Amino acid sequence: MKTKIVLNSEEALLEPSAIMGNEEGIYFTFMSDLGVIANVLPEPLEVASPLVSGYIVEIKNASFGERYMEAMLGVYVKLNGKVGMYPVTFLLSGPGAEMATYLGREKTGLSKKICENEDDISIKRDGDVLRGMVKRKGALLLDVSIKLGEYNNPAVGDIYNNPTAGKKTGGTSFYFHTVLEPDENGKAIYKKVNLISNEAEYAYHKWEPGKVSVRLYSSENDAWGEFPVFENMGGAYSVNDLEMKDLYIVGNPDPKKVIPKLMSTRFDKVALLKGER
Repeated sequence: MKTKIVLNSEEALLEPSAIMGNEEGIYFTFMSDLGVIANVLPEPLEVASPLVSGYIVEIKNASFGERYMEAMLGVYVKLNGKVGMYPVTFLLSGPGAEMATYLGREKTGLSKKICENEDDISIKRDGDVLRGMVKRKGALLLDVSIKLGEYNNPAVGDIYNNPTAGKKTGGTSFYFHTVLEPDENGKAIYKKVNLISNEAEYAYHKWEPGKVSVRLYSSENDAWGEFPVFENMGGAYSVNDLEMKDLYIVGNPDPKKVIPKLMSTRFDKVALLKGER
């Protein structure tokens, strides 16, 4: 049973809005390993596809702060027969990165981290070829290039709901919002996890398909290379407005089973070690 998150008129004045206006950059999809995808999923999410999708974008007109760069990797999941996106990990940089990270984590439970330098997330264009790169703490994590024209595999257009300029599309995503509280012994523990369903809407200004080449790597803090790239499916250069709309609580899974799947995408290795370093 869904529990809709409703705010009264007084609370609504304090609710941070969530519109990512003028979001511009590279979107990509590739075929990966079902076993790897299943291993990163917290229950009760189930694998819906061997595909992994991601993006590198500059969000120029966020409703909640200054511009920032954002990179994401996500997988397609099922919950009670409904298919949606589970964003596994985000990295952000730029002037608005701090506010976007805090709001994303506190409001919906998004697994976000901040890069040290603004240019750690970058996009460069040369004619009909774009290249995006993501680094963090000196380590390269993502290097993706796209040649505009047509997809690697035409079937990927359906994955994106076949966007075109002027078109609006919708979609569902799932997030894990965690509640950290002291227990009766004064120790901070994760007492509760809310599984959140989010309905979002994309309004497209541009969508130019292209052939992508995706290369992923891992560091001691960020395991982006965990997903093997079996086949590049395609992507696009896009300019759009993204609005995160309705949020629902659709479950309360066991924190002991969920939290271990979330820790490395929210915290660096040093924060997860016990005792002296």
